[in-house]
Amino acid sequence: MDSFCICYNLVDHNLPGIPALPDAYVVPITENHLGYGEKQATSQTLESFKIIYNDTPHEQLLNICSELKISALEQRFVITKRRKNLPLAEIAKDPKVKDVLLNYIQKKLYLFYSLITANDFPISFNAQRKDPFQNHRLSISNNALQPILEFTKTEDGIEYAFSLKDKDTLLIPKNHDIQILLNDPSWIIIDKCMYQIENLNANKLKPFFDKEKITIAKKHIKIYLEKVIIPIIKNVDVITHGFDIRSTNDITSYGIEIIQDFIQNTYVLKATFQYGEALFDYNSTKTTVSNVDFKKGEQIEITQIKRDSDAENKVISLLTSKGLEINSNILLETKNSDDPFEILEWLKLHKAQLEKEGFVIKPPLIEDKTISTSTYDIHLNSKQEKDWFDIKGFVTIGEQEIPFSKFVKYIRLNDRFFPIDDHTVFIIPKEWMTRYKKMVDFAQVTDKNIQLPKSNYTLLKDVIPPEEIPIKDTLQNPYTQSSKLKATLRPYQEEGVQWLVNHHHHKLGACLADDMGLGKTLQTIAMLLFAKEQLTPVKEEVKKVRLDLFNDPLEVKTYLKALIVLPSSLVFNWAHEILKFAPHLTIVKYTGSDRKKIAPYLETYDIILTTYATVSKDISSLKKVNFTYLITDESQQIKNKESKIFKAINTINTTHKISLSGTPIENSLSDLWSQMEFINPGMLGSYSFFKDHFKTPIEKHQDTERINELKNLIDPFILRRTKEQVAKDLPKLSEQIIYTEMLSEQEKEYESQKSAARNLLLGIDTTQKNKIHIINTLMKLRQIVNHPKLTDSDSDNLSGKFQDVTNYLSTLVKANKKVLVFSSFVSHLNLYQEWCRQHNITYVTLTGKTKGTDREAVVYEFQKNEAVSLFFISLKAGGVGLNLTKASYVILLDPWWNPFIEKQAIARSHRIGQTDNVMVTRFITKNTIEEKIIQLQEKKKGLSDEIIDVNTIPQYIEQNLEELLK
Repeated sequence: MDSFCICYNLVDHNLPGIPALPDAYVVPITENHLGYGEKQATSQTLESFKIIYNDTPHEQLLNICSELKISALEQRFVITKRRKNLPLAEIAKDPKVKDVLLNYIQKKLYLFYSLITANDFPISFNAQRKDPFQNHRLSISNNALQPILEFTKTEDGIEYAFSLKDKDTLLIPKNHDIQILLNDPSWIIIDKCMYQIENLNANKLKPFFDKEKITIAKKHIKIYLEKVIIPIIKNVDVITHGFDIRSTNDITSYGIEIIQDFIQNTYVLKATFQYGEALFDYNSTKTTVSNVDFKKGEQIEITQIKRDSDAENKVISLLTSKGLEINSNILLETKNSDDPFEILEWLKLHKAQLEKEGFVIKPPLIEDKTISTSTYDIHLNSKQEKDWFDIKGFVTIGEQEIPFSKFVKYIRLNDRFFPIDDHTVFIIPKEWMTRYKKMVDFAQVTDKNIQLPKSNYTLLKDVIPPEEIPIKDTLQNPYTQSSKLKATLRPYQEEGVQWLVNHHHHKLGACLADDMGLGKTLQTIAMLLFAKEQLTPVKEEVKKVRLDLFNDPLEVKTYLKALIVLPSSLVFNWAHEILKFAPHLTIVKYTGSDRKKIAPYLETYDIILTTYATVSKDISSLKKVNFTYLITDESQQIKNKESKIFKAINTINTTHKISLSGTPIENSLSDLWSQMEFINPGMLGSYSFFKDHFKTPIEKHQDTERINELKNLIDPFILRRTKEQVAKDLPKLSEQIIYTEMLSEQEKEYESQKSAARNLLLGIDTTQKNKIHIINTLMKLRQIVNHPKLTDSDSDNLSGKFQDVTNYLSTLVKANKKVLVFSSFVSHLNLYQEWCRQHNITYVTLTGKTKGTDREAVVYEFQKNEAVSLFFISLKAGGVGLNLTKASYVILLDPWWNPFIEKQAIARSHRIGQTDNVMVTRFITKNTIEEKIIQLQEKKKGLSDEIIDVNTIPQYIEQNLEELLK
């Protein structure tokens, strides 16, 4: 079986003045023998042939091939005044355009041939796909040819000839088939072998393609020498016959020059040595240079200069003693640096000493501009304003002083070329590109000032000394629990309150993301109590709204004015907790039809409890109030940045913000942006910036650098502790799966419906409309697995799971255990409630239909009444906000798409206050969609904490429909 490779092919397009241009093909190769060209080498074809080219020299070569396509050149050098693009031959007729065009092509081809030669990649000349590429393949010589000019004095004048030296062999151009590929620097083909020629424009060889020598008559010798020979002879070796040669080897000066190594994409130092009128590059293999002078009396004098290697090496040692190394190309480079401009930093450091030691330093150039080698320094300082830091600073380059703000756009774009003026460029140090990049990405820039949001204070740690940053990670005055708090805080809870107090002190938002059941509500109440006690009492006329104020219309009062936004199901729970732990705080429920009467007096309460739905409806009224605190509980409710509630809640005026969520939001980056935008607007930039800078690199490419950058930004504002970390005294949590089997008729019905579902769903597109269709179809299968009556109330078929669950429940009830029973389907719970009534088992129920005012009574009944054994709860209604520590058993009747929802349900029992071990039991029907859901969850454990809307299904479920329906 053939393997495949990339073969480059040089094509002569017969365009006047335009050299052969490269393209690339996928070609089979057997024992180093090239076959026919299969396809042009593109990213798609290379992938189909499984040829790796990314991050290899092939990537650069293929880019060059693409850039040098005729169509690409026509588009790049189009004459804009024309309505239609001209062919390249027409474009090249304009002398000015042709010069620019050829310069562009030559630079690209120089890099192309250098890479081909360095890597010995297969290359051919004018190959056709109808012929094997081997017939047109070129060999590649790693040795550059040395041009030799031979002079012979005759009676009639002078004869001269060119030959090319390949190691010890002299090649006479006339005797070989030669094709010029590039003039300067020169690459040619000699007898199907590709060579580079040193120090010679290849066009000078053309006269010798059909003749061996050229004779110069005596009367033309002077002008021919001046115009033709002398410009060439300075760079080539000379052999003479009939002439005397004067030799010299004295170094008159030496210098250094910084040049670009195109192959390694870095800048290196080239040493040069001046011998009279001859200049030698230290890395050149040329050892002699000849010069011709035409003296009076028509006498010709030839001077030959020979290099002194010992003297040169002594000079080179001055450079290597300063930390440079000689590389394989006999150029000098800095040691072990990944900065392509590191040699410039070396030069700035040693410039003064080098000049003392006699080096002539040629100013380095880039794109025809001089690179500054002046010393530089940077000075930055910051001043904290209300919601931001003002950062001022300047950069000194030589004697120039430039505001640092001018550098910001270049650092943002990773562009290190800062123009000092029209002729000079300053290379921004690589260290600046990392040290200041994060700060400038999040800053706003004015003419001379840089403003950084206060919430991005961590970005200053790399910019100014830590002691100059006014925001500290810990308070100088630690939090002490208020005597008015009717609770004893656990150590980790006290740490949590201290953390919130610190953010309060600096007026920075905070997200308390402790695991469910660790007491986020209590910690928040303790924080609010602290904030209340920091208020300065003011004398004001109290609005006559509450009866207890009628006695004295002028009282000394302070009102905290904390607006807490909750799911409606949690209002009663919060009210209960506040009355329990901080009964002296005044609270009001801003919900229901009576809220309009309360609206004018919201500023006369410590705590206002409201719902997300109410905020959406009443935002025009709420945003008129200046709240001290705005708190969102179950804050994933605002995760959708396009939602009405997200937009509304961000218009409320407040001094402090806290979001509460047991959700590990760091696993869902879009949701993370919404949370951070709420508590500290702008700290993660705009959403489009966040998506490009963090979301895409992290989710698609697992970019660890961006992950760490994001973590460093959000770490000060998210406090997350798990039960395993802090609540070590919590009783043991055990989990088990009980596998059940369907009964015969139930299994037949399931298989029938599954076949119909397969035919319906597989291959369906995932538009929003079809997503709903997928959900409904899969839900029907899940219902049959639970009990056939869930899809057909008149069905007489029984359920294997129902029999197993009721047997398990009977055992627990007889043992006087309290049990939470969760299901995704209210109709499923109804079947078990009917079973309870038939067996005289006392139970309570909580579903989405349970009124908010009744939830408290239902919870109280279960917690306090020992006669109530079973609590039936729908997952959507009971996943949050319930404290059911009397239950030591939790039963999940059916698996939900998102295991995080199940985790929330389990936390109703396994939380602070639980004294018994908790047993969680999942009932899963074998060989059904339920078992497949569990298996997919195992494969996707990383998604177990992802925020997923309970009304949708995760993407990984959509992607595995076929697996689910096997």
